[in-house]
Amino acid sequence: MLAAIWLIYGVEEPGMRVAIRSTARTSCILFLSAFVAAALCRIWSNKFTQWLLKNRRYFGLSMAVSHAYHAIAWTGLWLATSGTSPQFDPLGILGYVFLFGMTLTSFDRPASWIGKRAWKILHNAGMHYFWLAFTFEFGTKIFKSMQIYLPLTVCLVAAMILRLVSPRIQRKLVA
Repeated sequence: MLAAIWLIYGVEEPGMRVAIRSTARTSCILFLSAFVAAALCRIWSNKFTQWLLKNRRYFGLSMAVSHAYHAIAWTGLWLATSGTSPQFDPLGILGYVFLFGMTLTSFDRPASWIGKRAWKILHNAGMHYFWLAFTFEFGTKIFKSMQIYLPLTVCLVAAMILRLVSPRIQRKLVA
């Protein structure tokens, strides 16, 4: 995808900006797949939702790869603009710290090093941090007349609602 973008738009500022937006969107879609997998399987257990849950780790790892390309595009923008853009973003850096920790502990050996409790805290905090970051970033773009972000923002809000209500729905289905 990035090769095609940079072939069409070049590797200067316009091409880097298209790459940044594209990798943000692909990262969001991959993130959403991992984020809703358990909730969907709780409510509608079928072959697809079971497959989604079984492959949740790979969606998360794919999101990490996509977001690594996002960082490369941001670095390219910084180089293309001689360091004038983007501005330093400590919250973005925190997102990459979460991403690194979650990626590393998505493999069995590092996960065993930190233990189940720490793993769960890291992954829950990281998933919710990314949900908040995507929702805020895409949601604010809607108000800047970038309506292409509306469907993803709606999906992000729906995903959180689904995660919040799925334990209650599951209990009602069992009862």
